[in-house]
Amino acid sequence: MRNRRPAAPFLFILLGIVVCLGCKKAKPDPKNLVDTGTPINLSAIVGSNQVQMFSEAKRPSLLPRPVVDYFNQSDGIAGPGEDFNLGDFIDSRVPSRMFVTAAVSRQYCIVSYWQGGFTVRFQTDIFELSDSKAKLIWVSDQQGGFNFRDLKEMVESGRMHNDLGK
Repeated sequence: MRNRRPAAPFLFILLGIVVCLGCKKAKPDPKNLVDTGTPINLSAIVGSNQVQMFSEAKRPSLLPRPVVDYFNQSDGIAGPGEDFNLGDFIDSRVPSRMFVTAAVSRQYCIVSYWQGGFTVRFQTDIFELSDSKAKLIWVSDQQGGFNFRDLKEMVESGRMHNDLGK
């Protein structure tokens, strides 16, 4: 006759592992979190020594509604990794822009994105926000940030040029 070990301890261990794995899945994906309260000095953009607190937006749905409406006036803006019209062959089902990163404060929204077309370009738009409206005040072709930290450094450095109205 063989000695049988009680199954209960093994079942509790197995149950604990399953619960722990479930807890890990329940945590929010850090790629979708929004950083709150990062100061960005806007003196190179607005001309005065103005520092505002910005939050990172990691996808277009986190942009202020007036900025989303601005992009939707043409054909919208795809999220990171989503399909967009990269070249000049236009598929009307997808936008011609793909979101890269954005910084949002109470008064400003800075958005870097890829713009498809005959030549693909990297662009950064800066909007002034007021009264549920977004006014485009700065467009920088071929400059901006590929992540939030890069975007902050480019804005503060004064190296971004304004191509609005060219």
